[in-house]
Amino acid sequence: MKKTILVVDDFASIRDFVCETLEKKGYSTVGAANGNEAFKLLTGEEHVVNLVLTDYNMPDCTGFELLKKIKSNDQIAKIPVIFLTTETNPDKMKLAKEAGLAAWIKKPYRSETFFSQIENAINNG
Repeated sequence: MKKTILVVDDFASIRDFVCETLEKKGYSTVGAANGNEAFKLLTGEEHVVNLVLTDYNMPDCTGFELLKKIKSNDQIAKIPVIFLTTETNPDKMKLAKEAGLAAWIKKPYRSETFFSQIENAINNG
C-alpha cells in the first residue's frame, strides 16, 4: 500500500517539485496551498494521509498553526508533521517540537536526509 504525503506550500512550483520528488520515490501525494486547505483535506473523507510535509511561513494559516490544529484534533493527531522550510528561528523550532513536530527540514535540503526523515516519521509517528 502506497503511503500518502500531504505537501503544503503556498508556492505551486515548490509544491509540484516536492510532490514529483516524492512520487519518484513511490509515495502518493496530495497538495494544498495553505494550512486551512490542508486541514480541510485532512479532516475530509477522501484521503488517508500518512504524513504532512508543510512549509512554515504561509499566508492565511502558517505551518505552526496547522501543526497545532492537527495535534488538537483526535481524528488526525497521530499523523506526523514535518516542516520543510527556510525558517531557522530556534525559538520557533523549540515551540514546534513542543507542539509535536516530527522533524524540521531546512530548504534547500539534501535528498538523503530528506527521505530518511520522511521514512522515520512515517514509521515511528
